[in-house]
Amino acid sequence: MFVLNPFTHPEPTGKDSLSLIEDGTADMIAFDAMFLANPDLPRPLAEDGPFNNPDKATFYGGDHHGYTDYPALVS
Repeated sequence: MFVLNPFTHPEPTGKDSLSLIEDGTADMIAFDAMFLANPDLPRPLAEDGPFNNPDKATFYGGDHHGYTDYPALVS
């Protein structure tokens, strides 16, 4: 199994990256920081956003800040 986290900077990894599964390049796509910033990521991916921007200053900070306080943007 090959899990790929495609480089899509400056845009977030989005549903366009799923074509990498369809063409056989990867078996799974990793979204990493986008899941941290968007706890409901499958829904905004399906609806083309909106997305929270990950705050890298809070990564690996030793507490929950930056991991549990992002709001869901799609209701």
